[in-house]
Amino acid sequence: MIVALVNGEEIKFEDTKYKTFKAFYDENKLDGKVLSKLVINENEVPVSKLDDIFTATFEGGEHIEMTFEELIPFTLNLLSNLMEYFEKFENALPAFARNINSGSTESIDGLKNLQEGLKALEVMKTNLFALTGTSEEDYTECTTEKNKLQETLGNMNQSIFNKDWKELSQLIEYELPEALNYYKNLFRKSAEILKQKKS
Repeated sequence: MIVALVNGEEIKFEDTKYKTFKAFYDENKLDGKVLSKLVINENEVPVSKLDDIFTATFEGGEHIEMTFEELIPFTLNLLSNLMEYFEKFENALPAFARNINSGSTESIDGLKNLQEGLKALEVMKTNLFALTGTSEEDYTECTTEKNKLQETLGNMNQSIFNKDWKELSQLIEYELPEALNYYKNLFRKSAEILKQKKS
């Protein structure tokens, strides 16, 4: 027997009822809402990893908790947290840049995390366009910042290709924080649009 709590409402079912976790999720998700928390057997699973567990099967005895929230309030909360993330991220860049300059192995691994973080910001941007009903063209005041971001990322990629760690470290410490203003301002404007939709 498997026990699931969906926004506090208990559901019990046999482990043979659903072939995969995706089948269970699709039948029990709350329409018009977004999954904000997933706990399986007291272990919190990051919502971003949901796709990774869709193919998982039930063994029996699992305890699942799913929390769904209204999309706009959830997104506004996420955007608020993102601004705090930017601050911490930028504060960590000088130390990261020094490690890059030394060519240490862990700093090269850190580059992968940096690239993943930038990809996540792009995904967030695309999702915000869909949610706000806007597109890149609606954010003309961010065009200069977007060009700066693309130029900085292009220079960083070239430095990685050339294994020029000194140049890369300088780009990360001095150019990247300014380039990230593109996302910060775009996310702020998106938040304003969402607040108007909510009211």
